[in-house]
Amino acid sequence: MTPTMTKTDRLIHAFGRDIVQGVFPPGALPSEADLCERYDTSRNVMREVIKVLATKRIIDAQRYRGLYVMPRAEWNYLDADVLAWALENDKDPALIASLIEVRSLIEPAISRWAAERATSIDLVAIESALNGMRSHTDDRDAFMEADIAFHRAIVRATHNFVILQLADAISALQRAIFDHTYLAEPGHMALTVKEHSDLYEMIRCKNPAVAEELAHGMITRTASRAHTRMDGTS
Repeated sequence: MTPTMTKTDRLIHAFGRDIVQGVFPPGALPSEADLCERYDTSRNVMREVIKVLATKRIIDAQRYRGLYVMPRAEWNYLDADVLAWALENDKDPALIASLIEVRSLIEPAISRWAAERATSIDLVAIESALNGMRSHTDDRDAFMEADIAFHRAIVRATHNFVILQLADAISALQRAIFDHTYLAEPGHMALTVKEHSDLYEMIRCKNPAVAEELAHGMITRTASRAHTRMDGTS
């Protein structure tokens, strides 16, 4: 949380995190009045919070029915907050595996389309993010932001209106699993930068088949690192 967050924002994060981390299991929630007392807030603020959490599909807030925590399978895991809360303390192997599967499904196709359709403006954006990765191999957070910017630029280069609407969700997936795939070892960082550089070159050279293959290989290696971490062997 940042100092600029409003009281409502802070409560969204506090209440949402409590739900996702199991303080309130799926099923009936306490009454609105009890929740206001627990979180020391007004009914108006709590109602705004409930509306937001309902859009994330972790709460069912139908009128006259009371408040319910939705089953975990119903939660919106493409929401950045939900992902962050779910993975903050409980490194759920099934969830992480699911996120990686989604990336492996969509990112190779996105790279193919980018190689077919990228404009000169798109290439400048992709290369700029790549240069950010090269410049921040010793700064985890800056490297992550540059990595995410790289893939967002590739998404934009598809010029597919539906895929463009998924850009935030794709970035959320990457951000959520970054802790499970990041490895600061110099040799690994050099390989990671080279993989991204090679992908950029194939997009620039308009070679969709190789771009798709490279993206698939990157995701495969990402999955391997994540599974190694989850198995406790690294």
